[in-house]
Amino acid sequence: MIKPRALRSNDRVALIAPASRPTKPSAVKRAEKIIEEMGFVPVVGGHVLDTCGAMAGDDQARLHDLVWALEDDSIAAVWCLNGGYGSLRLLKDLPYQTFAKKPKIVIGSDDNSHLLFALNQKSKVVTFHGSNLDRINNKESFDRYKKLLSSHEHFQAMQVKDRFLSDFCYAPVHAVGKGRIVAGNLTALVSLFGTDYEPDLSGSVLLLEDRAERNDILDRWFTTLYISNKLSTVAALGLGQFEDCSTKGSFNMLSFEELVTDRVTDMKLATCFNLPFGQACENALVPLGLQVSFDTEKGHLSYLESALEKD
Repeated sequence: MIKPRALRSNDRVALIAPASRPTKPSAVKRAEKIIEEMGFVPVVGGHVLDTCGAMAGDDQARLHDLVWALEDDSIAAVWCLNGGYGSLRLLKDLPYQTFAKKPKIVIGSDDNSHLLFALNQKSKVVTFHGSNLDRINNKESFDRYKKLLSSHEHFQAMQVKDRFLSDFCYAPVHAVGKGRIVAGNLTALVSLFGTDYEPDLSGSVLLLEDRAERNDILDRWFTTLYISNKLSTVAALGLGQFEDCSTKGSFNMLSFEELVTDRVTDMKLATCFNLPFGQACENALVPLGLQVSFDTEKGHLSYLESALEKD
């Protein structure tokens, strides 16, 4: 797996919106300020405030910003401003070969998981599931991201934490799984099945998150993962934050936790819930493609290699 280099002071970071439009101009200015205070130089894509339905401009406008950010040699990293909808529409025209030769950090989550999966699968470059810039809302997240992106050391292990009980971890199947980490949005993952951009899940440690979906919809996507027999090839499964996901009026619907547990216990698949991974402010930065070890009983995921190169 090809690794991009760690960031240095005054590196240029492209801010783009491959999916939905930022809610307002001040959201873009706020994102610029975050990058500046991290010690980097923000460079905003020319079309981030364009409008085409809910998206930040039409496909060609959003593609223009994304290709510019990936190909411009003066840009050291690409960070998505927000999620929403639309990144899937850009995958066919991305410069995968160029990106493999000149890799750089790419960060996003939510709908932008499409980009992370595709660039990781087609270019064999480590990409990073992390908060879109509109979701960095506290100093802890700010400090953590700044430190990780500037270091070529191993990332700190990910650990399930309860706000009150220090040692509580819900793991329906206890085991240790080792493999390449594949991490991202459940809806985005399933939408790539049968395409050239579908991640290879065989032998992987799979981390999933989603937001603002009904449990019956989440069950549809997870059942698709199950009956496709792709889940049976996974070494371990981690469920992160499923923020604002609930029954939402669905009659007599089980929780998503129960729906997942029913499948994984039958398969005896090592599984753990409540990882600090997803779209909320405590979202860990997760490098796709690295070798990891995941102890589901302890809720402890450790990285077996570094994510970034020195230069």
